Amino acid sequence: MSPKGLGANAPSLLSRFRDSLEEASGEYIVTDSEELGESLISFLNENDIKSIALGGSPLSPKLGELLKDKVEILADFSNEDIDQEEAIQLCSKADAGITGVDALIASTGTLAIASRNQGDRLVSSLPPIHLAIATQTPIFSDMDTYMKYMDADLTLTFITGPSRTADIEKQLVIGAHGPTRVVVWGLGE
Repeated sequence: MSPKGLGANAPSLLSRFRDSLEEASGEYIVTDSEELGESLISFLNENDIKSIALGGSPLSPKLGELLKDKVEILADFSNEDIDQEEAIQLCSKADAGITGVDALIASTGTLAIASRNQGDRLVSSLPPIHLAIATQTPIFSDMDTYMKYMDADLTLTFITGPSRTADIEKQLVIGAHGPTRVVVWGLGE
């Protein structure tokens, strides 16, 4: 996947992504690959996160090793084969789920996450907090541009901020069908 416009436009796309994400009630933490572990551990401690589920992204084995003595890892889909029923139970019990991100959509603040194994969707949707690692993720200006470059063989989940819905009285409810918080770790400009 080689997105158009990542060269000179990358900082403006990143700024646009961050603004759109925050407008959708998502959070963005500036970091780089070297500071990621320290930043993530700080976040887990500050938010009293005691248990996590890890998606199957290439970062997961490194994060699993880094976090194993800091937090309880209920499920690690990068190196475990967990049956569906148990996977649902474990992800539902986790305080947070950590995934990688395949693409960022600047115009809407959307994360595109490919489901390469059963854990990717569960980790991003069942725990109350979704932590998304996007330090090496391409940024696309809009969904149309992304669709030209995406791998059509993958099933994708698109996430734009915390889960939200309105009840019959049009009262907004956060987290009814997914996480109450979406926090993205990514590069600064």
